[in-house]
Amino acid sequence: MSLRIEGLHKRFGGREVLRGVELGIEPGERVALVGTNGVGKSTLLSVVAGLIEPEAGTVVLHGTSLLGRDAPARAGLGYLPEAAAAPPHLSVRELLALVAALKRAPSLEGAVLDRVGARSTLDLRMGSLSLGQRRRACLAAALVGDPTLLVLDEPTNGLDPAGLTMLIALLRERAAQGAMVLVATHDFSFADAIGARHVRLEEGRVQG
Repeated sequence: MSLRIEGLHKRFGGREVLRGVELGIEPGERVALVGTNGVGKSTLLSVVAGLIEPEAGTVVLHGTSLLGRDAPARAGLGYLPEAAAAPPHLSVRELLALVAALKRAPSLEGAVLDRVGARSTLDLRMGSLSLGQRRRACLAAALVGDPTLLVLDEPTNGLDPAGLTMLIALLRERAAQGAMVLVATHDFSFADAIGARHVRLEEGRVQG
């Protein structure tokens, strides 16, 4: 029961962004993907989340591939994009219902909505929310289906101190329950606070 990324390559035009990425994450482990802007952190997370297809390589969660248009293993994954983007015309309630339908998962429990601070915005449209509010709503969406892998791209962007405290506690608790966390971040203090192993991405490869 783990995440295995092997031989991952991704090219955009003439530029090879990922050059044979190798990475493994065990249950309960938190990994912070670090590196300068433009080295491919968001690209790697987008491949893991199934948003873009690599030219080569494998991404396997609990023995089942995450790649391919209809990979069933993605039901066990929760993804928070860097921009906390979602269709602006959807309300938070509609976004959560859509994610639940796609994952064939039950609706998110009210206690989780309260925990992440998304209940008060349920009937507001995503396009009307502040970045921090969108971040909380998209975090709630990522938690639909009780995923065993959380993939989070710069999750602290837009969060106030209370939101940051909530996020740290939430990720530590999820990891204690056996979930894996893969997070791209420039915030080393946040990575340390969640107890993450630092993995540097340079020149399209994992350096350690």
